[in-house]
Amino acid sequence: MPRRKKQETNDAMVSSFMQDAEKPKAEETNWYYGFAKGRGKPKTNTPFKDAQIRDALDFLGWDLTPEQVSGATTMAFALAFLPAIVAGYLLVFHMQLSLAMLTYSLPFLVFVPLIITFYVQRYPISHANDMKMRSILEVPEIVNYMVMSMKLNSNLERAISFAAEHGTGKIAKELKEIAWNLQLGVYQSAEEALDKLAYKWGQYSDEFKHGLMLIRSSVIEIEEAKRYVILDKAVSDVLEGIRDNMDKYATQMRQPSIYLYYVGVLLPLMLIIMLPIGSVMANLPFAQTWIMVLLYNILVPLGSIVFARQILSRRPPVYDAPEIPDRHPELPRKAHIKIGGTSIPVVLVSILVFAASMYAFIYVLEPTLNPDPSILAPWDEEAIRNYVPFFTLAGTVISVSLAISAYLYGSTYPKRRLQKKMMGMEQDFQDSIYVLASRLGENRPMEEAIIYTSNFLGDSPLSKLYRATADNIRNLGMTIDEAFFNPAYGSLKDVPSRIIRDTVKIVIDSMTLGVQQGARVLISLSLQLRDAQRVRERIRSLLEEITSMMKSIAFLIAPLVLGITSALQRIIVLALSSFAGTASDPGPAVAGIPQVSFGSPEMIEMMPDSTTFLAIIAVYVIQITLLLTYFTTRIEEGNNTLALRMNLAKALPISL
Repeated sequence: MPRRKKQETNDAMVSSFMQDAEKPKAEETNWYYGFAKGRGKPKTNTPFKDAQIRDALDFLGWDLTPEQVSGATTMAFALAFLPAIVAGYLLVFHMQLSLAMLTYSLPFLVFVPLIITFYVQRYPISHANDMKMRSILEVPEIVNYMVMSMKLNSNLERAISFAAEHGTGKIAKELKEIAWNLQLGVYQSAEEALDKLAYKWGQYSDEFKHGLMLIRSSVIEIEEAKRYVILDKAVSDVLEGIRDNMDKYATQMRQPSIYLYYVGVLLPLMLIIMLPIGSVMANLPFAQTWIMVLLYNILVPLGSIVFARQILSRRPPVYDAPEIPDRHPELPRKAHIKIGGTSIPVVLVSILVFAASMYAFIYVLEPTLNPDPSILAPWDEEAIRNYVPFFTLAGTVISVSLAISAYLYGSTYPKRRLQKKMMGMEQDFQDSIYVLASRLGENRPMEEAIIYTSNFLGDSPLSKLYRATADNIRNLGMTIDEAFFNPAYGSLKDVPSRIIRDTVKIVIDSMTLGVQQGARVLISLSLQLRDAQRVRERIRSLLEEITSMMKSIAFLIAPLVLGITSALQRIIVLALSSFAGTASDPGPAVAGIPQVSFGSPEMIEMMPDSTTFLAIIAVYVIQITLLLTYFTTRIEEGNNTLALRMNLAKALPISL
């Protein structure tokens, strides 16, 4: 290439890089960044008073000033307190709430806005901690890629570029910046760049710093055998350190999960019936409908969600399930389900389920279960009047839950089934790597190794993938890369597994230096996948007892207790009315037993009736089912939306 043309190409590359460097990065610009960017002065020399926030912003790469962070907190405070001010105004001037009642409700009106304000204020710190957690889990992958490259060619610049190209996450992103800066002459050497990276990440991951130091020191080792020993030690030390950290994180999650179980579920279950009784007997306002709604449908679920998210932020993201695209050839049309040979919209199925359920409740079950007024005592006339709305509400709640469940199940099941198939392929892929590496280690060509691996796996879906790859090579004359990744005929074109695709890509790249090098890379990748699987199973086993308990509570025990409570609520109100001497809910006088006054009739009048109480209970059951299903799914499956939707589709109708 002529010198002038080469210089123009380099200038274009540098210009493009500098333009890209000025753009905000996709994973770094979230809602908080945009919210705070419009508050305060964009450029200032004012130092941060809070060192934690300053360090968090530096780690995230957010160019926010102290005035912008302070402005975001102030705006969040104003927006959070505005509904509380409006609610207080309505309670005083429209609902004519007494000063004493307003005093009781004031802590609730102030508590929620303060929580929102505190969350916004500390968000950069929590988000940075989450990014650090995810980045630490990327350490074995990055170190392994660098070691692979160093074994193929003892060159630090090449190792940095190789890890940056194949790695994912924040560390890989920083390696890309280092690779560019090395080309631009920002660093005098790759050793200097790695020293800076090790110093930055050493405060978060000591094993990563140690691994980079070993990789750096391997360059000065002349003997290849000793150099391999140093590089292997870098990988083993990192994996051992990460495994110990994962055990520590999983152990730290156990006790907070127990607290969530007791405070978020068991305590509200015990108080759901005791709180109204105690409030009436002590002349306290907590038996009122709006306070019960505030407690059980707002404060308890909101506090539980905040606590659950805090616990889940400590969960290491050890595995990401394959994401299934909507246009996968094995799936029906989007938002459709196949019944027989017909594709039906899921929404239509959901509507039919709702209509059939409501018809069963209103025209079949209600006339059957509705009592005959002629056989009831006179004091049960009000019960007869309340029976129909109570029964209709129960039927509506269950019908809506069945409709939602039908929609979630119908729209998720095909994808979830395909996702499980891909996850099974990933499990088989770990075994196939050993077989493939052994064939390559015998200096067999890649095509022969692929055919042998396909025959070894039998009739598994992964065997068909290898067989299709071999057919592409033999029948279509494709290269190995095309046989896997050709957009029209490649064997991986319909395999949305990042683990499989990235591993195959790395092996193909390493094959340019010989089959022996490809075999070594396969063995290293296999060890990496095995260790990640062990960490995932370790976390699940440590928390299995808690998640099993929460599932039983969410699906069966809590709904059963709350159902009995809603059935007993009217009996308790009737008894309290008799003791208080009120005529709000009259009942028969008990001969020979004097009337004893507990509480005031006014307090009993403020208690919710049977239908309202059932509505409060139903909403709480929905909320607690959603919360515990979300929590247990995130513990077991990580950030897997398909697993969460399927679990909700099963849990919601059972609970209601």
